[in-house]
Amino acid sequence: MGELLRLVFVLAAIWLALRLLKRHSTPHFHSHREPSANRPSGGVTMLPCARCGVYIPQDDAIRSEGRVYCSREHALRGPDQP
Repeated sequence: MGELLRLVFVLAAIWLALRLLKRHSTPHFHSHREPSANRPSGGVTMLPCARCGVYIPQDDAIRSEGRVYCSREHALRGPDQP
């Protein structure tokens, strides 16, 4: 019985060692993603709307009185009006 237990332990240790070696030898695909064709290649600066707080691309932002808005309606209402 002692020999069987020792054999199971040795086999489990070999299996664990092989699994750890395999994990460290394979490349990590999730950490080296290539940019998707749908995403812009450069970084896009996002700005929060002064009215609702939604982030929008800097190029789409509407500027009024030194503030940034997501739409013309929010720019007309301003940051503090309901």
